[in-house]
Amino acid sequence: MSWTLLFFAALALLFVLPLLPALVEWRIRQDAQPLQVVREHDGNIRHFAKRFHEFVTARFGSALDAARGSAAPQQGRLENGDAYQLVGAGGVPAMPAPGPDGASVDALLLGAGALQLGGDTLYEKEVYASAGIRCGDGNSFRALLANGDIVLGQACDVLRWAHSGNRLVAGMRSRLFGRVSADCELVLHTDCRFGRMHAPTIRFGDAAPLAAAPGAPRLPLERPQGLLDDAAGRWLVADDWALPDACHHQGSLVVRGSLAVGAHAWVEGSIKCHGDLVVQAGARIDGALVCSGNMTIGPGCVLGGPLVCEQKIVIEAGTVLGSLAVETTATANEIRVREGVVAHGTVWARELGYVAPAENVS
Repeated sequence: MSWTLLFFAALALLFVLPLLPALVEWRIRQDAQPLQVVREHDGNIRHFAKRFHEFVTARFGSALDAARGSAAPQQGRLENGDAYQLVGAGGVPAMPAPGPDGASVDALLLGAGALQLGGDTLYEKEVYASAGIRCGDGNSFRALLANGDIVLGQACDVLRWAHSGNRLVAGMRSRLFGRVSADCELVLHTDCRFGRMHAPTIRFGDAAPLAAAPGAPRLPLERPQGLLDDAAGRWLVADDWALPDACHHQGSLVVRGSLAVGAHAWVEGSIKCHGDLVVQAGARIDGALVCSGNMTIGPGCVLGGPLVCEQKIVIEAGTVLGSLAVETTATANEIRVREGVVAHGTVWARELGYVAPAENVS
């Protein structure tokens, strides 16, 4: 065999070798099923709560039923060595003595009924209650799940997630770092910080929203000088634009600059602008609000949503986002909301969410 033939044989072998696994699979077909990629935890805010509830039901269902008739807490360990505590009808767990760094509970806490917790304690594992959870001030929780109400005292932290089967109330200066949801209602008080939240109703403060005083009768919106296109029920405007007070427009608006919507104006459509968006008091926008800059929403507005902002959203008191019938979403890097705002659906602050007191939102 000549050296030339050996050279080309070696060259062919080097070329085929990387393709060998694919050629074998093509002939034998041992791995024909696609990879299973579970993305539910990305889109479903209740994903972790659902998984934890399934774990509790499967592992402790009968034990919790038996614990309902017991007054004394029962302690044990899981197969992996983690400690747990079953709390019976009394609702008060057995607490370890405080250490040099304060009180800390390193056991999984499971309530057969309602749980009544003290204050100034770090709960390193998940806390579950078949009914509700009520706690004092200054607690820090890894995660919370209750079939009933969850009522947090002042200055409490939720580090990962929390879900209530009914209503969750966060006291003043609480910090909700992870995903927080409720089947009926969330209530956040002054100086609370939040990230991603969802509930049919989200109240910022206890006060119900008050509609702004009615303005003058609405007049049809006049065509702007910088109008580039008016096809398909949409006006495209080249420059910055300010809508007058008490105007009315049926259709959507796209502005290549910044946009100011006058007080008590009504837009039966969506709004998109490439600068800042300012919506004055009492305005009504039936569709989406999208902007590349900052978004400022005045008091007493009614917004269909969603609200999508690349920078910061500031929402004044009395504004309502979405409705019980049609939930919506508000998302931005930073969201600052004054007490007296109500949202229906999802509020997602990617970096910082803050509930400001009534006298100051900036």
